[in-house]
This record gives sequence, structure tokens and C-alpha cells, in this order.
Amino acid sequence: MRVVKKPEERRAEMVCAAAKLFAQQGFVRTSVAEIVSAVDVAKGLFYYYFTTKDDMVKAVVEGYCSYLGAYADAIAAGEGSAMQKLERLLQPEVFHGCFTEPLVRDLCLPQHAALYTDMCDRVYAHMSPALCAITAQALRERDGAEPDADAVQRVTSVALYGVLMTARRGEMTLAGAREAARKLFER
Repeated sequence: MRVVKKPEERRAEMVCAAAKLFAQQGFVRTSVAEIVSAVDVAKGLFYYYFTTKDDMVKAVVEGYCSYLGAYADAIAAGEGSAMQKLERLLQPEVFHGCFTEPLVRDLCLPQHAALYTDMCDRVYAHMSPALCAITAQALRERDGAEPDADAVQRVTSVALYGVLMTARRGEMTLAGAREAARKLFER
């Protein structure tokens, strides 16, 4: 017997199933048939919610970024120095739980540059408010004065996009990002 669910529930089930498959084998090796099989729905339902598999990748990445943004907001609003907050934020298990090696490997392929750029924009949209708050706190701790909000936004934007772009080329790790942030905060 067919189980009827609300559209947003069914869509969320497909995104969750896709996220698990992408984490295990990347999205290149994951077929639409595998995704719909995991939730036991017809293939046509996939295309009702998503125009292409790339749209599914974007939905999965949005879910991860939303989670990371909420996590970052909680850290930024919590106790501790700016550096302590940044250290908590840049714990490898947090990011590796979302952006697994198979998923990131596929996102970094040249033919998926648009998806990587989309991911960067989503990371920025969700993480920027918390990172700006932590950066402003670091400047207050260092200078004892309220920093210029526009300058904080610019520094955070350049740093975040710089990390994301160097990570794409395989030149940045979380440990490298922590070290770069520490040096930036010291300046």
C-alpha cells in the first residue's frame, strides 16, 4: 500500500537519502535511481521536486550549510575569546560530518565548478554572520574599541572566500585555516 506524505516531508526524505549516498560515494557515482530507491518512490517524483541531479546536490549542500550556520551562530553567541570560538568552530569532525571526502572530491572536479561556486555562496551566506561576530570580537579584544562594521565584513568576506578557493585547489586544510585565522586575529 502506498504511503501518502506531505510534499515537504517527501522532498526532505529524498534530500536526506541523497545526502547519505553522496557522503558515501559522492554525487557523481550516485544515480537518481539509487536516491528514489532509498525512499521507495517513483523516479518521476524526483523530477517533480528537482529538475536535475545538480538541483539535488544544491539541496543537500544547503542543508549542510544551514546546519553549519546554526552551529556557528551558537558558538559566536557563546562564551569564550574569539580565538576559542574559532577553534571550536573549526573542529574537523563538524565539517567532515557534512562535507565528506567523496562529496568534496566531486564538487572540486572542473566540470562541477558551478556547483562548487554555489556551495561557496551558500557557506558564505550561512557562516558569514557568525564569522563577522567572531572577527569583531577579536578586534575588540585586541584594540579595546568597537571595530568598523564594514571593515569587519570585508575582512571576513575575503578570508572566507580565500579559504574556500584555496581549499578547492587542495592547498588549504582545516588545520591551515585555523593557523591562518590565528595569524589574522593576531594582526
